[in-house]
Amino acid sequence: MSATTGSQAPNTTFTYIPWAPELDSGKVCGVPQTFKAHDRWKGKKVVVVAIPGAFTPVCHQNHIPGFVEKINELKAKGVDEVVVIAVNDAFVMSGWGVTVGGKDQIVYACDNDLAFSKALGGTLDLTSGGMGVRTARYAVVLDDLKITYFGMDEGNMGAPEKSSVDAVLAQL
Repeated sequence: MSATTGSQAPNTTFTYIPWAPELDSGKVCGVPQTFKAHDRWKGKKVVVVAIPGAFTPVCHQNHIPGFVEKINELKAKGVDEVVVIAVNDAFVMSGWGVTVGGKDQIVYACDNDLAFSKALGGTLDLTSGGMGVRTARYAVVLDDLKITYFGMDEGNMGAPEKSSVDAVLAQL
């Protein structure tokens, strides 16, 4: 399946570590929790942003900081939750979330087995670069589980375009 406007989001499971003040020290790890997409996002407007990897240059410097900086604009346009996903485990995503910012405003989650991204046609094979199969760089806007926008930066390892915060804001 690939993502099409009007189709339903896949009901997959994500693993994440909820932000807590003690995580900011970098000296403690939180306890991973899981959620099912449909249980958590039913009746909500959600922006899911997928990245090839935490701590990678474009994701860390150019892509996700825009969502952190413009979280209030997203909320003002009715977004209930912003979720950043990657194939990295919940501990890496949590540590990266502390580093890149967003605290309790953005959820940093593991796309378990790439299930969500595979269902949307949003994976990227970076095996030749030593990274294996990853989530592609994309953004999806969900309104009560229905896809209202899907923007994937296919083959673009440079600056985000279709998955950028400005592209998402233009679709809200």
